This record gives sequence, structure tokens and C-alpha cells, in this order.
Amino acid sequence: MRHWIGLLLALSLLVGCGRTPSEAYTDMTTAAQMGDREGFLSGFTERSRNLVGSLIGLSEAYGLLDSNPYELLVFDSIDDEQIDASGDRAVLEVRRGGSTRKILMIREDGAWKIDTEELETFWDSEGR
Repeated sequence: MRHWIGLLLALSLLVGCGRTPSEAYTDMTTAAQMGDREGFLSGFTERSRNLVGSLIGLSEAYGLLDSNPYELLVFDSIDDEQIDASGDRAVLEVRRGGSTRKILMIREDGAWKIDTEELETFWDSEGR
């Protein structure tokens, strides 16, 4: 009997360790707001990280503050989170003031991340 209780406790701890898409998004946006570039970039897939880092550098160098990745992807609140049936894709509806946007997140190595290529395809399909 103790064996089963221990097994159930271990399983519940493993399930509790998983972060939701909303928690992952909140972590990356908080990092951005605090000026933690690496923390922000950790919220992107491996193939997107270098691109986003380069875009941040270019937007800062040329003073394009209204079109940098922070401005395009960092919103104040999350209004909704929908995870698809496969559990590998999630759509967050986020808001800043009166502006809303949908952000697609995917699972990479068990963590929720933003992939720029998939996000662009998603936004195109949404008509944005």
C-alpha cells in the first residue's frame, strides 16, 4: 500500500511541475519588462531565439521602439488560454489597454515557447 501512495505522490508532483502556457508567457513578459533580455529570449524556441535577439538589437540601434519584439509580443494581461487536443499548441488571448492579440505557443522539449515562424503562419491564418 505504501508503494502505491508513494507512486501517486511522485506522479502528482511531476504533473504539478509542468508550467502552463500562461505561466510561461508571464515569465517571459516579466523578464522583458525588467530588462532581462535572456529571460525574454528563453521564451522562444531554439530556432527563433537568434532571430528575435537580432531584431531587438536592430530596433534598439535604429530607435524603432514601436516595432521591436517587446512591443509586438509583451502584453499586460491574459484574457484566455486554449490548449488544443494534442496538448502541443496553445493560443493565448492577451491585452494591453484596448488592444488585444492572439499569441500561439508550442511545446518544445516539454516547455511552452513562442516559435516566430509558426506564430507568423498563425497570424496570417487569423487575418492579421
